[in-house]
Amino acid sequence: MTPRARASVETVTTAHSADRPRDPQLDAICRVAATLFGVRYAYVSRLDAKCQSLLGSEGLSLSSTSRSEAFCALTLLGRRHAPLVILDTLADRRVADNPYVTGDPHLRFYAGVPISLDNSAAGKAIVCVADTIPRAAFDEKDRKRLADLAVLIEAALRGRISQHRTHRAQRQALDSERRFRLLADSANDVFVLGDLDMRRTYVSAAVRRVLGYAPAELIGVRAFDMFHPDDAHIFADYWTQVLAGVDERPTCCVRYRHKDGHHVWIEASVSLLPDEDGGGPSGYVAILRDVSARREAEDRVRHMALHDSLTGLPNRALFRDRLDQAIAHTARTHSPFAVLACDLDRFKAINDSLGHPAGDALLRHVAERMRSVLRPYDTIARLGGDEFAVVLAYLDDACAAACLAERLIAAIGAPVHLDGQIVEVGVSVGFTVATERDSDADELFKRADMALYEAKAGGRNTYRVFCPDVGARIATRGQLGLDMKEGVRRGEFHLVYQPVVDARTGAVVSLEALMRWRHPVRGEVSPGEFIPLAEENGLIVPLGAWALRQACREALTWPETLRVGVNVSAVQFRGGLEEAVLTALAETGLPANRLKLEVTESVLMQDGDAVIACLHRLRSLGVVVALDDFGTGYSSLGYLRRFPFDKIKIDRSFIRDIADPDAAAIVRAVVSIGERLSMGIVAEGVETAEQLELVRREGCAQVQGFLFSRPLSPPDARAYITANQARR
Repeated sequence: MTPRARASVETVTTAHSADRPRDPQLDAICRVAATLFGVRYAYVSRLDAKCQSLLGSEGLSLSSTSRSEAFCALTLLGRRHAPLVILDTLADRRVADNPYVTGDPHLRFYAGVPISLDNSAAGKAIVCVADTIPRAAFDEKDRKRLADLAVLIEAALRGRISQHRTHRAQRQALDSERRFRLLADSANDVFVLGDLDMRRTYVSAAVRRVLGYAPAELIGVRAFDMFHPDDAHIFADYWTQVLAGVDERPTCCVRYRHKDGHHVWIEASVSLLPDEDGGGPSGYVAILRDVSARREAEDRVRHMALHDSLTGLPNRALFRDRLDQAIAHTARTHSPFAVLACDLDRFKAINDSLGHPAGDALLRHVAERMRSVLRPYDTIARLGGDEFAVVLAYLDDACAAACLAERLIAAIGAPVHLDGQIVEVGVSVGFTVATERDSDADELFKRADMALYEAKAGGRNTYRVFCPDVGARIATRGQLGLDMKEGVRRGEFHLVYQPVVDARTGAVVSLEALMRWRHPVRGEVSPGEFIPLAEENGLIVPLGAWALRQACREALTWPETLRVGVNVSAVQFRGGLEEAVLTALAETGLPANRLKLEVTESVLMQDGDAVIACLHRLRSLGVVVALDDFGTGYSSLGYLRRFPFDKIKIDRSFIRDIADPDAAAIVRAVVSIGERLSMGIVAEGVETAEQLELVRREGCAQVQGFLFSRPLSPPDARAYITANQARR
């Protein structure tokens, strides 16, 4: 070898020393090698007596190592182009203790092929691929590919060393190119060569599988002509960085048009190819990989992170993002929007009585109904449990939010069929209207939540809009709850009794016990105010047990023919009503047939089968059971079929309008049903002689209302009974 030729070898093989730039062509080939073999690292190195120098690499930041630590020293012991393969470095005692195995970069797999740049010792190099994961096999096909790649690299390096290539070297280079194309065509990824105008000059056969085209169909076609319109700017930015030599993004993910018209997610890795003179570029090489499955999986993960898995609705995180977007939009456009906080009524009772699968199914029904009411650009989210929230965008005025709340309440309140059973839930809604002055998302939702609290306090299944003084009302309600606990302890609660009389004779047949609260400061507190609060904070259970005992005790002072009616709520059923009834009867000695329990349809809807089973057990002891406020719900007739009530109390709303033919027809129908099922009929809310005459005409056997008496204190009730018997 001449001194000049040896100098050429030294110039090429030291191109990647610590103080010189990396060889871009070798780096590009190493990237191809890493892709071909599915490894993290690929490199070309040269060994001298003391160290190993990396001429080009992919994935490694090293420029040189000690020869004693180099795997490649073992490779050089083999024949030229004969691969040395170590499937698991930890299992090979020759390298198990190597610092690049036990430490960074933690090499567990290695395959290297020695190549020769000339016949001198200085002309020895190695082509290597490595990974951090051991392999089970590296078959003959893989070995042949690695050997072919080594030949390609060897030829490329030899071409640089000698400016006067021999005919054999030219043939070898052409053969290496052919082998490279064979390698590219056998790979799963698409390999592309093109000019700086992005026109393709070579496309590997894998494009048929990935994009549906024959390779020849894409020769001369610009890459930009195949991108999804929304992604063209993404690749344009990436291509600009590639041309500028900026290596901020090793790959670019865009959608390519498939031949059949749909789009495929492609991850593209593009490198520039230098011209014959070598730093300007003559074209590019690209590796295209189909990552549609990965993108779909990533999209599913993103969807799961931002959506509720049960209903598919946005979750709390996405709701907050949409709320922030609405605030920003309103700040720009001055267009108001509304925030709604929604909470289902009676859901817990259904979930407890029918089981969680039924509860989950009910939540999905509710979600669909809410979706059907909202506009496409509104956002509805499930925050957890039975809590939902809504962002109503582009509102004309606050009335639009109120109308939407009414539609939500109507849609959710319709009966739902679950596993052969009909159940009903309601929804309480609180909302606030936001303007451009509102910029705090937490404050907006707090306002909606306070309005929701007001809706629940107002009897549920209704809506309330936030008012500035709502905080004071909530505080007052909270204080009332505390006062109620003290009132129970101090005995501030008492019972009054309203007579139920025979519609024909006017004789008293029973009295209904009604709870009252005389507050030491506020005076008489309305039952409509403290009963829902007692149900909410659980005080209705001890209060109800007390009322049962007190009513039974008072009934003992009446004639033996008279019953006492006591109203019971769903909370009492869940809190041990059956035991409370048995205890009251046992302590007072009142016969069971003189106690009448009055339950509303809403109680039955909440607990369903569990409530009916409890009522059956109490009725078997002799307790009388009446269905109160009949006709105010959807499923009254269904409950008459499922439980043989002793009494049906027609709601006062029908009695108030009984002069109307439609209301009279309903009363007549209920009386007919009661007679057929042997159930007594009581008309509630009779206040005028005309109403009394009409309910008599329709066949109601018993009546109750102010026409006969307002609720009376225990002494006044006893006096009323005495006077009534005297008149008879």
